Amino acid sequence: MINHNALYQVNTEKFVTRMMGDEMVMVPLSDRVADMTSVLTLNEVGADILKAFEKPCTIDDVISKLLDIYEIDEETLTCDIQLFVNNAIEKNMIVKVG
Repeated sequence: MINHNALYQVNTEKFVTRMMGDEMVMVPLSDRVADMTSVLTLNEVGADILKAFEKPCTIDDVISKLLDIYEIDEETLTCDIQLFVNNAIEKNMIVKVG
């Protein structure tokens, strides 16, 4: 389970991210070499969530940032971000820091 007060960040040791139009492409690294067979593509919302984690921040920080961007109620956004973060942690895209 994720901790809303813990700091999380994109795992830059395991992934390289690039914007391609409105989508973010994440390329996993294996021994510092790009694994082009496992590229992940995120839509604009996923990209905004991941961009928020470029520097260490809390889940609540991300919720606050995205509430300013999107017209969505806080409860729905919180659930969506928790689901995204749980999946990202499972895939080692986001790591807990500190």
